[in-house]
Amino acid sequence: MIKILHTSDWHIGRRLKNHDRLGEFRKFFEWLEILIINEKIDVLLVSGDIFDNTTPSAQAQDIYYSFISKIVKSNCRHVVIISGNHDSPALIDAPSELLKLLKIHVVGNAYNNPIDEVITLYDENGKAEMIVCAVPYLRDRDVRILKGSQELQNIEEDLINGIEKHYAKVFEYAKALQQEKNIPIIAMGHLFVKGGKTQSDDGVRALYVGTAVEISNNIFPDYLTYVALGHLHTSQKAGREEIRYSGSPLAMGFDEAGQNKTVSIVEIDGKNLVNIKEVKVPIFQRLKKIEGDIEKIFEDLQILSSKNESIWLDIVYNGTETIGDLQDKLESFVKNFPHLEILSIRDESVNFYANTKVFELNIESITPLEMLELFFHENSTSENQREIFISMYKEILNEAQNENT
Repeated sequence: MIKILHTSDWHIGRRLKNHDRLGEFRKFFEWLEILIINEKIDVLLVSGDIFDNTTPSAQAQDIYYSFISKIVKSNCRHVVIISGNHDSPALIDAPSELLKLLKIHVVGNAYNNPIDEVITLYDENGKAEMIVCAVPYLRDRDVRILKGSQELQNIEEDLINGIEKHYAKVFEYAKALQQEKNIPIIAMGHLFVKGGKTQSDDGVRALYVGTAVEISNNIFPDYLTYVALGHLHTSQKAGREEIRYSGSPLAMGFDEAGQNKTVSIVEIDGKNLVNIKEVKVPIFQRLKKIEGDIEKIFEDLQILSSKNESIWLDIVYNGTETIGDLQDKLESFVKNFPHLEILSIRDESVNFYANTKVFELNIESITPLEMLELFFHENSTSENQREIFISMYKEILNEAQNENT
């Protein structure tokens, strides 16, 4: 029996509304180290997006290397790490030869010969026990021959064909090895499989500029025992039981705050998948999105004020009245509760008015102030509301003219 822990999308160094989250990352890796030891994990698979950007800070890199150095000393025999679209392939690859001596395999750049992405893992006695197809995020340059100006549809087709061919070569070589050694094949990848679920503020980027390339799960042949995917931040199956996204261990945005974040523990006996267990990751920093009119917002704040934990808040006001001192009112309330911290306040009351009516007019024949008055008329805005908006508009216009911007 072999036990694998599958995780991905750490995004070390990510900030939330410009707030540092390094403390959360440190707590996560402390928890993960204990889990690996207690569960007697044999192989750790990390499916890309180690860092949140291609130039991670020294602190972010220190967190990463401190963690993997501790895992080397644990019962975990092997670590395999691939790069994601947020990572610098060169940065991930740089220490590869040194890490290999510690049985840590990293694949940052895609290889010209895909068979170089096939890694055979050996047990304590030197016997082959697993084949890992460690395919990193495949960039445009890795899979597509540039042809100058192309139609978008043709670019997407070229990308999909290139990705499919790359994976096919990797799997073909792995299958040939498997026939010699009779051991399981595990695949790793960082890509968007058709049907995958995302969240509105999870930070998942489009993988290819100008295109929404999604790959069919048919590229993963049936003889693979397990497929460990990265890129999507919600834990989910990709069509088949053995094809999984582990999801990100931390909520990347407020819309993810209600999700159960997990890592996956996979048990394999011979070439057979025995069990997949999703282990819930603790919440190291509570996030809460509050949305509604002013009464609803203060009701929710009152409830949260009685909690005994640090809570970061994203507040969205979408009432129909304009509240000029909205920020002052909210910050005045939370200053009495040190465990509450407002990271973001959005006033969508103007958007509410803008979305209630659609009308056509000749832009060239109307002044901006007349446009504003027409807006008020179309939406039956009260006189008090008009005065507030017009006063704000004139103040902004005056500042802009004085600054010649």
